[in-house]
Amino acid sequence: MMKQDLKRNGLAGQRGATLAAGMLAAALCPALVQAAEQAQRLDAVQVVGEQAVRGTLATGASSIGKTWQQLRDIPQSVTVINPQLIADQGADTLKDALKNVSGLTFAAGEGGRTGDQVVMRGFVTTTDMFVDGARDIGQYTRDLFNTEKVEVLKGPSSMLFGRGSTGGVINLVSKQPYAGNKQEAELTIGTDNKRRATVDVNYAETDNMALRMNVMAEKKNNGRTVNDDERYGFAPSVAIGLDGPTSLTLSYMHLTEHNNTDFGVPFDPNTLEPLDVPYDRYYGLKGLDYEDTKTDLATAVLEHRFSDKSKIKNQLRYARYERDAAPIAARLDSAKPGVMKRELKQRNGVDETWSNQTDFTTDLELGGMRHQLLAGLELTRERSYTDRHDNLTGTSQPSTSVGAPNPSDTPNLRWGKTSHRDYVADGAALYGQDFITLNPTWKALIGARFDHLSGDYRTRNLNKDTGAVLASSYDASRSDNVWSWRTGLIWQPDATQSYYVSYGTSFNPSGEAYALDKATQKVGPEKNRNMELGAKLDLLEGDVQLRGALFRIEKTNERNTDPLVPDVVTLSGKRHTDGIEFEVAGRLSERWEVFAGTTYLDATIDKAGSTMGTEGKRPRNTPNLSANIWTSYRFTPEVTAGAGANWVGKRYATEANTNVLPEYVVVGAMLAYETRHYKVQLNVNNLFNEKYYQGLYAGHASYGEQRNAELTLGMKF
Repeated sequence: MMKQDLKRNGLAGQRGATLAAGMLAAALCPALVQAAEQAQRLDAVQVVGEQAVRGTLATGASSIGKTWQQLRDIPQSVTVINPQLIADQGADTLKDALKNVSGLTFAAGEGGRTGDQVVMRGFVTTTDMFVDGARDIGQYTRDLFNTEKVEVLKGPSSMLFGRGSTGGVINLVSKQPYAGNKQEAELTIGTDNKRRATVDVNYAETDNMALRMNVMAEKKNNGRTVNDDERYGFAPSVAIGLDGPTSLTLSYMHLTEHNNTDFGVPFDPNTLEPLDVPYDRYYGLKGLDYEDTKTDLATAVLEHRFSDKSKIKNQLRYARYERDAAPIAARLDSAKPGVMKRELKQRNGVDETWSNQTDFTTDLELGGMRHQLLAGLELTRERSYTDRHDNLTGTSQPSTSVGAPNPSDTPNLRWGKTSHRDYVADGAALYGQDFITLNPTWKALIGARFDHLSGDYRTRNLNKDTGAVLASSYDASRSDNVWSWRTGLIWQPDATQSYYVSYGTSFNPSGEAYALDKATQKVGPEKNRNMELGAKLDLLEGDVQLRGALFRIEKTNERNTDPLVPDVVTLSGKRHTDGIEFEVAGRLSERWEVFAGTTYLDATIDKAGSTMGTEGKRPRNTPNLSANIWTSYRFTPEVTAGAGANWVGKRYATEANTNVLPEYVVVGAMLAYETRHYKVQLNVNNLFNEKYYQGLYAGHASYGEQRNAELTLGMKF
């Protein structure tokens, strides 16, 4: 039944994606025709250039703040995982890339969720993922086949991105067409039955128009699940008007996944750590424990330059995410020693978003000072609908042995739908920012944003046998108007030093994660603020970037359920995170590169709400200390070796600080032979085969990867 529903939704999704692409093209047809005619009038130009075989691990500038800025001019902590670092580590997914960001951890299947789940500076980033600055709400594993780099802006940033962003935001920058020709292909073969192929082709007939296509297919097994994980995707794009004042870029990205869900092992009530069993002991079921997702992103970007100092940019995005997942969480049976219970969280549904962002930027002299101005309008519509089905409970639950689990057990399931949830939200925001050069050594930033959000949430609880609507069904709605602020003061005594102090705010409205009920619809947004003092230094004649920051994030009114009256939700909680972090990136010598970071977090629940006895405790999934390092050395122009390590300190799985994940250190290494036309690279991950747990939930922990090796063969034309 659920498969048929999903297939119908899938066909509707394909029609929706096709309709969206047609609407984008039709809406911008005059610009397309004009740009195409201009391209026809130009003579063909062949672009020839020499590109270095290897790039640096440092990044000098970013558009994470909606305007192109040097990192030293951003009064906030920013980490950029650039193409060279991604290539060195053989990173395929967002989770692989984010291992290079200290102060960041991963969750494991909370509430039946799957896909990328990140905790930053002690706060979840459930809705704080972005692709090219547009919110990316899907529950899926983000592949990097169409990603140029990953940008992480830390701390509350609602002035730039709207709701959320308490701990920060993560933005994936897509590969774009450019005026040049390139053909690249890579084949990776590895342990765990891994096979992966990617193709990246860019073709420019002239300097005015370019086409790009990225394709990926992958199949692998983590050594635990019954079946292999499969993933494939493609991303075509076209840019017109590259050398003129007006340009149009149309792009589309599709990603399909067929994964096995793996929620690892439960916590041992005696040790309060994950159950000590061999890595390959899997408690899932062969017929279930799957995650099927389809992701479609269609984008149109129209940009016009009035002059070298002024431009307007409009980005229109349609996104659709289909998800059908049936993950199983294993739990020890307290009444039956040696018996493992299986709990099913079956969900299938579709999320859709329309977003339109219009940004006007200009650079002008006024009052003897330079002003870099940003003014913008953002309009969004988001819809999420989810069906839930009969869980494995009571007599239908197939228990298994802790020591000898049987993945072929057949549960007695009736796939009756138990609920349908539908959420529709509209948003409109106006924002403005002024980056002011006061004099040669002082700069100031001031920005404000006003958001209007309204959402309607409908829950229909159903009789799983008859489909009848139950009396417990309800409708809920909420509307909010919220201001967000961003300010900073920068002192740059010379071209190599930059010191700053900044203040920013964010908010978390009820229903931001597509869940609203009768109680939370009466409660206003949570408020957050970030205070940061930092320094950014360019060393060794600019080859090395050193960054350090002291910060404090406060959630001043956390949403909590009244422990005495469950139907009442109040903004009674409070928590904060104090921290210090350092990061270094760049070239220590002509041959030696490094990228490293460390973060110390002192996070505390100041005032508890629904969970009594948690005041003074550390928030879950928030280690005191975490660190990462990657370094490479080029022995000859063709031969490069690299090695790195990730260290994550002890983390609690509950806010009562009971269940705990032990600290871990994982080491990786790389050896590559690369020329301008081909590459051979060997990566070994988890070199010493450390058994560790990467993601956590209150009742279970998911494993990190075991030792594995990957050989990549690449060709460049």
